[in-house]
Amino acid sequence: MKILFLAQHKWPHIGGVEKHIRAVSEELRKKNYDVKIISEEDIKYPKIKFLGLLYIWFWLFKNRNLITGSHLVHIHDVFVWYLPFRFLYPRKPVFTTFHGWEGVYPIPWKNIFLKRIANRLSWASIVIGKYIEKYYGIKANRIMYGGTRQKALGTRKIKNMIVWLGRQDKDTGINEFKKWIKKQNKKYLVTYVSNELNPEKYLRKAEYCVPGGYLSYIEAKSYGSKIMTFANNPLKEDYWNEIRLVKNFPTWGKVADEYINLYNSIK
Repeated sequence: MKILFLAQHKWPHIGGVEKHIRAVSEELRKKNYDVKIISEEDIKYPKIKFLGLLYIWFWLFKNRNLITGSHLVHIHDVFVWYLPFRFLYPRKPVFTTFHGWEGVYPIPWKNIFLKRIANRLSWASIVIGKYIEKYYGIKANRIMYGGTRQKALGTRKIKNMIVWLGRQDKDTGINEFKKWIKKQNKKYLVTYVSNELNPEKYLRKAEYCVPGGYLSYIEAKSYGSKIMTFANNPLKEDYWNEIRLVKNFPTWGKVADEYINLYNSIK
């Protein structure tokens, strides 16, 4: 089966969505699925409002063989890229994974509207966290959080070492974390790490991890780090409270199986 992924970015661009797409696509390929990923690194559209979107539509139309030659299209957060092709190819199976929110709270109505349209026009959908259903008013077919490798062994923790793992944008709670650090009498060794593909060298040592998002949280848990989270709005509080209730996380192979099960469920 040939699958076309559409996403804003792909590896080596660093981020949780990119890690998710890379891991799932690698596992699907192991299961003999042919996965093609198209992102702005391929399209190279001008970063101009409206004009950029028109260029994306033109590029995809010019390269529509990518769509027609695939058995299904799976969109990662950029459904608007595919919008005209949903009507041009109404029988082409199309799926969407909603990876998160846009970092603005309260959520602008336009963002809510676009997610609802994307969910309505998709054959089936996945949300990375149930909080997306709550805040955007949609109902997905699958709820996921991400995957992990087998539980790490042989970690040796450095007492009072904290690793911040992920983006440092304000929606991650970075400012609240820095305020908290300043108030502590205990001296901590703090290391800030971007959302690398393999952050093992930090997580093996860190007694504590402050994750910027779900994948960082899952990776830190697999290495036995103690988790600290910080939020600056009710949505982010719900975000962290939700994942704390999850006892076990699947391997990436199992996450890929969920994708396959979703595809098979609509045949």
